[in-house]
Parts: sequence; structure tokens; C-alpha cells
Amino acid sequence: MSASIGGGFAARRAVVRWAWRLLRRDWRQQILVLVLLTVAVAAAVTGAAAVYNVAPSANGEFGGANVRIEFDGRDPRALAAGVTAARRQFGTIDVIAHRSAPIPGSADNVDLRAQDPHGPYSGPMLRLRAGRYPVARDEVAVTDGVAAMFQAGVGATFALDGHRRTVVGMVENPGFLGDEFVLVPPAHADPPMVASILVRGSAEQAAAVAQGDGGSYELRRDSAKAGGTVGVFAVDTVFLLLVALVAAAGFVVMAQRRMRQLGVLTAVGATDRHLRLVMVANGIVVGAVAAVAGVVVGLMGWFALAPHLEAAAAHRIDRLDVPWWLISGSMLLAVVTATAAAWWPARAISRIPATSALSGRPPRPVPAHRSALLAALLIAIGLGCLARARQTNALLIVAGTLATALGVLFISPAAVRALAPAARPFPVAVRLALRDLARYQARSGAALSAITLGLGIAVATIITTTAAKDTAAEGNLSDRQLVIRVGSTGPDAPVVGEWSSAELGRLRAQVDRFAATLHRPGVVALDVAVDPAVRESGEGKILRPFAFLGRRVGPHTYRDAGILYVATPELLRQIGVDPASVDPDADILTGQTGDLSIVNMGNGQAPPPAIRHLQRIHVAAYTSAPASFITAAGLRQDGWRQARSGWLIETDRPFTSAQLAAARDMAAGAGMTVEARHDEASLSAIRSGATVVGMLLALGALAMTVGLIRGESAGDLRTLTAAGATGTIRRTLTAATAGTLALLGVLLGTSGAYLALIAGYANDLGTLGRIPVPHLAITLIGVPLAAIAGGWLLAGREPPALARQPIE
Repeated sequence: MSASIGGGFAARRAVVRWAWRLLRRDWRQQILVLVLLTVAVAAAVTGAAAVYNVAPSANGEFGGANVRIEFDGRDPRALAAGVTAARRQFGTIDVIAHRSAPIPGSADNVDLRAQDPHGPYSGPMLRLRAGRYPVARDEVAVTDGVAAMFQAGVGATFALDGHRRTVVGMVENPGFLGDEFVLVPPAHADPPMVASILVRGSAEQAAAVAQGDGGSYELRRDSAKAGGTVGVFAVDTVFLLLVALVAAAGFVVMAQRRMRQLGVLTAVGATDRHLRLVMVANGIVVGAVAAVAGVVVGLMGWFALAPHLEAAAAHRIDRLDVPWWLISGSMLLAVVTATAAAWWPARAISRIPATSALSGRPPRPVPAHRSALLAALLIAIGLGCLARARQTNALLIVAGTLATALGVLFISPAAVRALAPAARPFPVAVRLALRDLARYQARSGAALSAITLGLGIAVATIITTTAAKDTAAEGNLSDRQLVIRVGSTGPDAPVVGEWSSAELGRLRAQVDRFAATLHRPGVVALDVAVDPAVRESGEGKILRPFAFLGRRVGPHTYRDAGILYVATPELLRQIGVDPASVDPDADILTGQTGDLSIVNMGNGQAPPPAIRHLQRIHVAAYTSAPASFITAAGLRQDGWRQARSGWLIETDRPFTSAQLAAARDMAAGAGMTVEARHDEASLSAIRSGATVVGMLLALGALAMTVGLIRGESAGDLRTLTAAGATGTIRRTLTAATAGTLALLGVLLGTSGAYLALIAGYANDLGTLGRIPVPHLAITLIGVPLAAIAGGWLLAGREPPALARQPIE
């Protein structure tokens, strides 16, 4: 009986067919929703693939083995016994010999590696990029970093470790692209310093071999990709939450647009279930199309992104090595979330009486205080979970992040409702725009939630990457700086030799001749503070230990120790400090913070002097550039004297590979060493990418929402035009709508991101002390301005005549 009243299967089929026809007829109105859903799914797919593949690869250390046993090669008998024992225990083994060789004129060493290119396990650790593998004693293959260092491509000859060798090939370690080495043929290798034996077996077998012959072993770690599944799932979940919010904003507008049609359907006998089915069927189709299109676009984006990601991940990436199960789940969840997003407004519409639906009036908004209370509860739960997690519990981090995000999103309706009372002081066009947002609270709130979430993710990424130490932005030196040290002076050899004036003059002449080849160079002498009462012997000279300045973290533990240079006026001016600004009573000048002490004087033979008057100065945060200084007053008070340790060369252009090679050749011939910038991965690209993506997501949601709201209020716009409203008023309406949503979105998103991060870093708030002012300013100011400009430029067209009313 109930089936006949409801119409049964035939009625549902008729309703679905009608919904399909509406979808086909209104496809232009739904294209924005479909595009944004596709973009969100594509972003989820690309992000999941990127997070899955950015994890370090164990192939760089273990190749195809699961155990690595190491022996000290300086004891040939023990090494031979270890290799024999490993072969007897495991059968098949793969031996890689390492020998460290100093680079002439440089403070760095390079690994001379004897490795079989066709070894049973080391294959994934070696790949030929050009030329061929070495086979003769005087042949080598080099990585790109070594080739740049020696300016030696295929066919070139260079000297290393007392031998001249010809480069016959270019190689790399696909599992670790930062692994720089010189490959030599195993049959002609010199005795190794360390030998690594790759095997497949159990920990017990490895322990028996290593312990019996004085070696050590390491087991292959579980794949970091599996360990990162929780993180990938969290990223995917957040993106799909954004999908649901974007979809909800669109489906709310569609439900409002179809209100009269649904009212007619109710008047002819359709039940609430039939009304919901109209929208749900729409949601299923849109979700399915967006899921398929999003996966295709996402995979295309991944294939384009993967080559650029390899440099950041430091290993080669297989383009098809993606979490297919997660992508399939993302497609399913996209359909489910789109369906749910369509069901919620359908549920609200189905409860509207037929007479109200036929009138086309929007439903009465839900009281904002309800969502505000729910938001406060969710935020409290989320912040509690994040604080409890202490950056280690993945489950609590995911739960806390989602709860905090949902809590911030539930504030959106209250924020939108507050717009109408706040509109009174503004001009009439702005008042109309703000009251329209409050009038259409459901769609405005959903759109504001999508904008808030997109910007919140971007802001959180910017803040966390800024909190992490950006080694490329700081690093050891600027790419325009060189430090040339006399002898072995440096952080790893904290002594300086006593040089005569004639010897120092000869070395300075060599430095000046090299500097003359550069563009507008600045050469400044570097002197260190030494205690004349403390001396050592070595290198045929008297050696004097020099002072460091470090941050005390324990009774006898220091971190971030830097060389304490003598504050000469020339050096201070070179680093951007005015000598006149130095306090005459100061004995130490530094850019470091924390509890600082003078350390490493004379290997503990005498207690280091106390700091009497420390003056903070602003210097670049390069770890090898001068950053801490002792003044002339400090030298006199401690009875120290200054000793020449080298020279700082700075130009107005980055050093080229050829110039660095020339510097090393000069230093090697003069008995000096050169330290240049070490290339390291940068987080600045991630910050910039997060800023751009967050802005695009926010502006995309804005474009959809503003277009739909202004389209929905086309009748009001016609009335205004008929009453004499100019194009300026129409532009102001749209610009005010877009700018208000953007401003609310950036404020809520930034506040939510900082709340979550403050809770997550509650035990180490100093980490968040570095505020990314440029990127936050671009987001906080750029997004509203871009929204206002876009709304103003795209909204000047005059609407159709009053007589041309749309046919329902």
C-alpha cells in the first residue's frame, strides 16, 4: 500500500530521469561546481602521490639487500676474514669499498668508491648517465657534483689522492641523489678505509658475522612510504573535506534555484524522499564525473611534477609508483562526499512547504548560536588533541587537525550573520552586498568554509616550513661568499698556525690575484682570538687553539658554536655593521641568542673567560660566515692576541663552477683551503607553492560563490538597473561581496592555523617565533585585493531587460 502511495520504483525512475534532464539543461550553471570538484580531487591525487614518493628511499643505502655489514678497511686481515665469513654465511654478497680522499684546495673530502656496476645487490645504488663504467686503473666515473667541483666532464683528466685519472662516465645513486662520489674499478682500487657488505639474511646471521670479526651491521628500515600512509590519509581527508564544502556551496545554490520546480513536484504528489532523490542523483553524477576527471588531471599533474620533486626528495621516482588503493579510495570518497553535499540542502528544501517553495523565498537560516557552540566544542577538542600529541602521536595529530578545522568552519555561519548589522555605516551598494550574504547564509557559509579551509592549509604550511630551518636561505655561506683559510684552520680543525709576515704577505698576494678575476670583489682579512699561553704542535708549526662562541644547553654541552672572530672595522663594515654603533664597553658582539659562553680554548687547559658585556648585532644567519666577534677591548682584558686565519671574499654575483674550481686550484698551490656554499634543499619553494595554491583555491571558491549569488539575485539587479543604478554600483556590489568573503576567509583561516600550531608546539613555542611576514602579507592582503579587483572588473555588464524573465 505504501509503495503505491509513494509511486514505487516507477516514481523513483521518473524522478531520476527528470533530475537527469535538469542536469543536462542546467549544465552551464553547474560547470563551476564540477570544475572546482575536479580540481580538488586532482589536488588530492597529486598530493597523495607526492607525499607517498617524497619519503627517503632505502635503496640508496641498501640497494636490493636487507642487511649492510661494515668493516674497518684499515685492518686488511680483519676485512678479509669478515668477507670470507659473510660469503660462508650468506653465499651471495656484494662488497663496496670506500676511501676518503681530500679535495685539493678544499676543506671537503670526496668518496673514492670501488663498486661492481653489475653487483647482485648494489644495482639500485648505481646508474650510468653518460659514457661508460671505468675498467682501467687510471679511469673513473663521477657524479655531477664532483664533475662540477673539478670542472671535469667525460674525457677530462684531474688529480685526486696522488693519481691522475681520466673521466670515462657520469654516474649517480638513484636512491640518494645527494650521494657524491668517484667510482673506480674494483680490480684496481686502493686499500679501502671502510668496506660495506650487502647481503640478504636475518639479523642473527649478520650479528654472527659482524661481532665475530669486529664489524657492525645495520638492517634495512621498513619503507617510509608505508609509515607515511597516515600522513597521506590525513592530507587526502583534508582535501576531501574541502571537496565537500565546495560541493555544498554549489548544491545549496542549485537547490535554491530549483525551489519553484521542486515546489511544483510537491504539489503534484511527490514525497520528501522524491525531492531529496532529485538532488542526490545530481550529486552522484557530478561526483562521479569529477572523480574520474580529477584522477585523470591529478595523474597528469603528478607525471609533470615528479621530475621536479626528485631534487627535493633526493632520489629518482618511479612515475607509476603511486598509492593506487588510496587513489581508488579518493574516487569513492569524492562521490560519497559530493552525494552527501547534495543531500544536505535537499533535506532542507524537502522540508519547505509547497507554497513557500513556489514563492522562491530562501529558507529561514539556522540560528547562528548553535553552530558557534558546536565550533567552540570542536576547537577545544582539537586543540586538546594537538597539545596531547606533542608532535609525535600521528592519530592524535590527525584527530586534532580535523576537529580544529571543523570547529573553525562552523564559525562561518555566525560570521556571515554578523555582516547584516555591520553594514549600516557603508554606502548603499556595499550594504546590499553584505545583506545579500547574510540573506543567503547557507551558500555564503559553505563558500566561506571552503575559502577558510583552503587558506588555513596554505598558512599552516607556510608557518611550519618557516619554523623549520631553511638551509638554502641560510646554509653555511652565501652563494656570493668564499672563505679562504690558511693551513687547516676551520671548525673541524680549531687551531691556527703561527705565520710570519712574509708568509702571510705571499698568501695574501695569491688571494688578491684570484680576487682580481672576479667582478667587484671585497676581500677582508679574518683574524681569530688566541691565548698566547696555550700552544700545540703540528704541521711543522706552532699551533694556537682559537675561541668559539656557543649556546649553553647543559653544564658541559654547547650547540651552534661559531668561530669568534676579531671585530676589525673592515670586517664589521663588510657584514653590514657600522663600527660607530659598537658600544665601547662591549667585549663580545654576536647575532646569536640564548645563554652564550666562550668555549674550546686550549682543549680545556684553562677555564674560558666569562663574557662581561655582550652586544647583540644583526647579521646573516650563515653558519660559516663571521657572526660572532671579540672586540679590541675584549682582547686586552683577556690578555689575548689576534692571529690571521684567512680571508673572506664577497662579490655582487654568485660564484660560478669555474671560479670555484680556480679558487681551489689557487688554494691547493698555496697550501690553503677554500670553503664555498654547500647546495642544500630549500623550503622557500614549498612556502611559495603553498601561498599560490591557497590563493588559487580561495579565489576559485570565491569565483563560484560570487557568480552564483549574483546570478541568483539577478532579479534584484534588474530592479536596481531599472531604478537608475549605474555600472559602478553593479561593480561595487560584486566587488564588496567577493572582498568580504575573502577577508573573512583569510582571517578565519590564519587564526585557525595559528591556534592549531600553537597547541601542537605548546612544548616548544620558540619554534614558531620566526614569522613568515612576506608570505603571510601576500595571503592576508593579496587575496582580498585580488577578489575585489576581480569582482570589479568582471561585473560591469548590464543585466537583461526586465521583461526577459527566466522560464522555470
